[in-house]
Amino acid sequence: MSYSKRIPRHMMIEEYKRDSIGAIIMKVALYLLGLVTTIIAVALFSLALFGNVHAADYSIDESMQIQMHEVESGSLLMKTDEPGKYLLAINLDTDVDMEINGMIAEVSVKQSFKNTSDKWTEAVYVFPLPEDSAVNSMQMTIGDRVISGEIKKKAEAKKIYKEAKKAGKKASLVEQERPNMFTNSVANIAPGEEITVEITYLQKIKYDQGKFSLRFPMTINPRYIPGNIIPTDIVEIEHAEKTLNLNMGDGWALNTDKVSDASRITPYIVPAVEHSESESVTLVNPVSINIVLNVGLELDFVRSTYHQITETDEAGIKKIMLAKGKVSMDRDFELVWTPKVGTNPEAAIFSQEVGDDNYAMLMVMPPQKISQTVNLPKEMIYIIDTSGSMGGTSIIQAKKSLLYALDRLKANDKFNIIEFNSHTRSLSTQPMLADYTNLKTAKRFVNRLVADGGTEMAPALQRAFANKETQGYLRQVVFITDGSVGNESELFRLIQKDLGKSRLYTVGIGSAPNTYFMKKAAQFGRGTFTYIGDYQEISSKMSELFAKLESPVLHDLEIVWPEGTRQEGINPEVWPQRIPDLYLGEPLIISAKIVGSSEEGFEGDVVVKGKAADKEWSRTLKLSKGINHSGVSTIWARSKIESLMDKQIARGYSEEFKDEIVDIALTHKLLTKYTSFVAVEQKISRPQDQKLKKSLVPNAQPKGQSPQTYAYPKTATPMQRNLILGLLLVMLALVLWKIDFVPSQTNSSAKGE
Repeated sequence: MSYSKRIPRHMMIEEYKRDSIGAIIMKVALYLLGLVTTIIAVALFSLALFGNVHAADYSIDESMQIQMHEVESGSLLMKTDEPGKYLLAINLDTDVDMEINGMIAEVSVKQSFKNTSDKWTEAVYVFPLPEDSAVNSMQMTIGDRVISGEIKKKAEAKKIYKEAKKAGKKASLVEQERPNMFTNSVANIAPGEEITVEITYLQKIKYDQGKFSLRFPMTINPRYIPGNIIPTDIVEIEHAEKTLNLNMGDGWALNTDKVSDASRITPYIVPAVEHSESESVTLVNPVSINIVLNVGLELDFVRSTYHQITETDEAGIKKIMLAKGKVSMDRDFELVWTPKVGTNPEAAIFSQEVGDDNYAMLMVMPPQKISQTVNLPKEMIYIIDTSGSMGGTSIIQAKKSLLYALDRLKANDKFNIIEFNSHTRSLSTQPMLADYTNLKTAKRFVNRLVADGGTEMAPALQRAFANKETQGYLRQVVFITDGSVGNESELFRLIQKDLGKSRLYTVGIGSAPNTYFMKKAAQFGRGTFTYIGDYQEISSKMSELFAKLESPVLHDLEIVWPEGTRQEGINPEVWPQRIPDLYLGEPLIISAKIVGSSEEGFEGDVVVKGKAADKEWSRTLKLSKGINHSGVSTIWARSKIESLMDKQIARGYSEEFKDEIVDIALTHKLLTKYTSFVAVEQKISRPQDQKLKKSLVPNAQPKGQSPQTYAYPKTATPMQRNLILGLLLVMLALVLWKIDFVPSQTNSSAKGE
């Protein structure tokens, strides 16, 4: 007799439950894995097509890569985003010579590019100069051959350079990106060859609080680039050699709708000094600085704020040089000199005759004590930058500066603190009284601040200006930042539009701040600028700032010229046209063009008038030709161009005054936003069968700054890599979503015999 072998029902149910639970868990896991894979794929697509401005689709040629054991000399290496891989950079050596006479410095900057590779190379170096420098000449030297640069309209100069590069001729192109940022491109440097490009500029000496000073910037702090990537630039990067797009560069960022030239102002940086076994020290972009100081005054002291120097005196003329001979270009250089007590200048005139015109530069020092200090209680708004670029020593200096400012508040003052990075956060919704409890809370708030994220300045400034001035209070905004942004013009317009009755005072922090932004922001904010580059300066610099804040402002300034300076009733052409307000210790400095070269043009009295604390003030200056200086006309032209550029920014029309600026620049041979210097050797050097490799000369990472990895060179193409990874992940996600898991079932039927 046959029968079917059956499994008990309760055992079948238990086994089915176990299989069902396992199936549910597996299905949930697969769905989650598919969901995560899809999200990652979408993120990679977004990053590749629309996203991160810190990932420009530019990769260094792999043939230029090198490993540490392959280094045979103390060459400069650029760390990349690939572990163990470095880029052999063009060797840059810079020699700076300064001659300071009175209130004007003439500076020569020689940049020598040596090709240590075995390939023909084009060197591209984005470098800083003082924001008020008047670059007026350039020349290129190859061995004993010297080629003088010519000033041309920017597009014309670019075209000349590109044609020379393509033909194999040696050429150099110097362009302005910002008033304090320039690009030097040098084409067709042969293997083992060195080419030197010399740039000269003039600069006004700063005089403030009884001290003269001069700054020479030596590296560029990585700029934060806000906005959305401009889609057309993605295509133009792939075809860079086929386009004459003046805004296309080789930086780590892509151009955006807020910073249309982002790729030109974001040079790579060297994050740390790399040493080969044969060298104990490798300088990053070594520089020498030699200065001849002839100010015509007895000096109390001369010092360099951030570098050691040596000094010799020859018949009252001081010769100064770096004590170490050469140093890395990783921080600003500053020289300060102070006249002996009683010899401080009260006025000075420098002049130059050019053809039928006379040019003059006047410096007038208002009295140090115009009236009593301001007694109104203050409403202080402190803005502090806590973005990633402030990491390292900068955030320490910023916090200490803010704590010092809090200690200066009086009990009847009001205050608030606004911190910003990618987001904006306030200590309070409204300004608070500076009592013990509120100050204790504020100091605790400051001590907890950390540096991280982006540099979204606009929301912080808008919040600072949003509250109306409290009746009976003097409203002042102190802005502590390194100024590392690329959208300067947008921020200047915001300040001008929203400032109201407030005044904005900027405090530059770090070893390489964006002084162009800091000074212009203070100018548009009717305030003043202070720079702190070292922890030990905090007390003295903040004390000087608050002395200005607590003293009357000299305003409504005007100049009355003598009759002899007027031609057909027209006054001299003076720049700036609207004289800015002056704070305690600041001089009035203006440049004037006086038509006609007769001696009568420099006879009579110049009267400077102004108001302070509702009191009239005036000073009469006997006009004479004063000290003759060949750079006065150049300083005048530079002042006029700067004023016209300020009008462009204020009115929001980027091309307004362009033709006038170009005419002035070509006449006075000045490098500007619209004009460039180009030099070409007519002899063909590079054979057409030899390819030209591009080598980007890095900037040194600012001293004391935490690593900024987004500014490191890239050895792969992020956009292409992200697209490929995104496609692979999409395919994987589709497979996971299609899997249909069916739980196993126990065969409960028995075979019959």
